[in-house]
Amino acid sequence: MKYAVWIDGVILKIDLTDILYNIYKGTPITDIPITTETFEDWKELLNIRDEIYLLSPYDEKITKEIVNKLELNFPFISNNGRTKPSKAPYEELFRRTKWDPLNVITIGSSPLDLLSARFYDSRIKVVCIERFRDCSRYSPYLISKDMSSLINSLRRLRKI
Repeated sequence: MKYAVWIDGVILKIDLTDILYNIYKGTPITDIPITTETFEDWKELLNIRDEIYLLSPYDEKITKEIVNKLELNFPFISNNGRTKPSKAPYEELFRRTKWDPLNVITIGSSPLDLLSARFYDSRIKVVCIERFRDCSRYSPYLISKDMSSLINSLRRLRKI
C-alpha cells in the first residue's frame, strides 16, 4: 500500500476544518493558523514501511518550514491555491507519483480529508483518526481514536 497523510490534525495538533471549508467556499481568509506542536503518537507512522506522502493545507514555503523543523523525512504536496475538500491535492499527488488509487490509504482527521479524497477518486481508502471531529458520517474505511490503534488495525487487515 501507499499512504497519503494529512499533516494537520494527524501530525500537527491543530484543527483547520472550519477555516479551510470557509476558504473553499470563497470566504477571504488571509491567515491560516500555523503550529509545530505535534501529537505524541504521530511517530507511529514510522512503523509504516511503505511509501508515504504528506498532504498539507499550507503553501510550499510554510510546509517546508514545518517539515524541516519537525524533521519529517517524507515528500509532500503543499497547497497551490485549492486545499481540502478540493480534489486538487490528490490530482497533484497522483500526477507526481503515478500511484494506483486502489493501492492508496489516506490518513486524515477531518470530514474534509475524506471529502477531498472522495472528490478525486472514491476507490481511495480513507481512514480517520478522530482527534477533533467525527468522521463517521462519511463512512471512512476505518476510524481510530489514535495513531497506535490505527496502525494496529491496519496490521490486522494486512494493509501494513
